[in-house]
Amino acid sequence: MNTGVNWEELIKEGIKGLPERYLSEVADFVVFIRRKALSREDYNLDEIRKELSQLDTRERQHLEDEFENFDQQFPKE
Repeated sequence: MNTGVNWEELIKEGIKGLPERYLSEVADFVVFIRRKALSREDYNLDEIRKELSQLDTRERQHLEDEFENFDQQFPKE
């Protein structure tokens, strides 16, 4: 399907000036899409759900650790 859009140029222009943390996310997504495009295997949705759940658990634990002593550091006046 040719829509006349140069996708590579659109992507290049779209990432110009983005902060480093967002560029990292874009790079992760590009790697994901490349693997998807080159893979001949179907996705294992159960495995993907498991990985996302583990990521969610790690992020939640990180936040809990980050704010563990918050009340002691910044007591209410």
